[in-house]
Amino acid sequence: MLVLLCGALPFMTATAQGAAAVPLSDPAYLDIDRLAALGALDSVIIGQRPYSRRELARIVRVALAGKGAGGAPPLVSGPLARLARRFDEEALAQQKAFEPLADGSGLALSSTDAPRRGFSGSITRSLEATISPLAERRLGVPAVTGQIAALELSHELSPASWLAFNATERIEARDARTTAAPSWKGELLLGGGRARYRNVALSIGRQQVAWAQHRADGLFLASDGPALDLVALSSDAPFRMPGFLGALGPTQGTLLVAELGPSAVRSMSKLLAYKVSVQPRRSLELGATFMNHYGGAGGRASGLGTRIVDFLPFVDIFRGHNYTDTTRALDVDSDKLLGVDGRWRSGALGGLVLTTELLIDDFDVHRIPTIFTWDGAQTFGAELPTVAGSRISARVSAKHTGVRTYTHGSLSNGITTRGRLLGDELGPDAKSFGGEIGWHPDQGLRGTVEVVSAIMSRADYVAVEQGSFFGIRRLGPATNELRDRIVVSAITELRPGWMLTWRGGAERVRNADFAGGVRRDYVVDVALRLVR
Repeated sequence: MLVLLCGALPFMTATAQGAAAVPLSDPAYLDIDRLAALGALDSVIIGQRPYSRRELARIVRVALAGKGAGGAPPLVSGPLARLARRFDEEALAQQKAFEPLADGSGLALSSTDAPRRGFSGSITRSLEATISPLAERRLGVPAVTGQIAALELSHELSPASWLAFNATERIEARDARTTAAPSWKGELLLGGGRARYRNVALSIGRQQVAWAQHRADGLFLASDGPALDLVALSSDAPFRMPGFLGALGPTQGTLLVAELGPSAVRSMSKLLAYKVSVQPRRSLELGATFMNHYGGAGGRASGLGTRIVDFLPFVDIFRGHNYTDTTRALDVDSDKLLGVDGRWRSGALGGLVLTTELLIDDFDVHRIPTIFTWDGAQTFGAELPTVAGSRISARVSAKHTGVRTYTHGSLSNGITTRGRLLGDELGPDAKSFGGEIGWHPDQGLRGTVEVVSAIMSRADYVAVEQGSFFGIRRLGPATNELRDRIVVSAITELRPGWMLTWRGGAERVRNADFAGGVRRDYVVDVALRLVR
């Protein structure tokens, strides 16, 4: 059926592509991550994605040039060969610009009995978003409890090497356990255009952006988070800044403005975010992120100058604010998030890769003591890409989210779009600890086994304000919900371009929904995909 759907679309001849972004769900990113963990990449920024086809061609070219006369090392050969088949310059030159009107397609089946739960908001409020730690995160609306059969079609049109258009649609047939969910659902997952001038790319439309050092992370924009309706400027490939700043090494930057869509409170609010990543050494990557959630229906009107200052955290966090005196210019009612992330690889320690990220919500200089408790969220990961020289990898991770992460008193719709969190779905006032074992052969079935234990807290809090001091105090003991889950994921290439992926998981929830008792949930996802 997939072959007929793809074959029914028109094919024409034109020039090769380069500007189009490769979707974050593409298995190419698994190979990029593997090569990065093995230290086989140079001048590649991991913490800002997606990459364009042109950038992937550059990554492949540099990796092939660095493998030496003896050929690629055994552990590198498999992922590098898969990338080269699709993205080396010869492969891109053979692609026809209008041929990818059938860029890819997929048939997916899923089944789960895991219910979605609410996300508690700032102090006592609740966000409109829901979360399900066991379910697979998706670009579109959350999966229903029950069974789903879905068809996805992806299209790409590249009339010139500097211009590309894309769209991805999903049609679902549902057998839901609740009558509230419709039996059919169709939606546009991705859609828009991307233009490149030299090394500057402009993206407009519904696009997915990830700012994460690992596919399981991303406090600001998760690797598997929802797409944003945005306008974005970014560097297509890493560059070096002039003068003494060149010592910072390859640099990547992204600036975006997004509309977060309809919501019950502050509908059509806006998000401005920017991130700069540098690679001062081949083994080290550092990033800094700023995010500002503002506006929407019923928001406070402010002057242009005040808004500009509000977008400059290195100025705004040190000044006084006026939210009540109408005889003077009122400040922007906004929620500002600041953060840093890093990645370090040590060849001397068996290729050990350490990753970390820190997010501070609604930050000002008076809240520095609470950035690791109430107001902050953190992730940490340590990975051995090869255990005793084998094709087995091992990783451990830890996460913590604060009481107010992704929330705000006035902008109570939070850092969400269309009922989905942009960042990590761990939940507020929560901790998790996990381990992952990966199997990475050159060919055939490859995959991971992940085990995670999470503690989700529900307690009553009160805000305490004394002059310039703002704090949070917990009232009484906390009640915890304990979740333990195991997830097995695998992917295999049946033939060039044809991928079969499956994911199965089980979870035991103690004190489920903070009401006592034990609940056991499952999830199964299977997909057959055709990628170019």
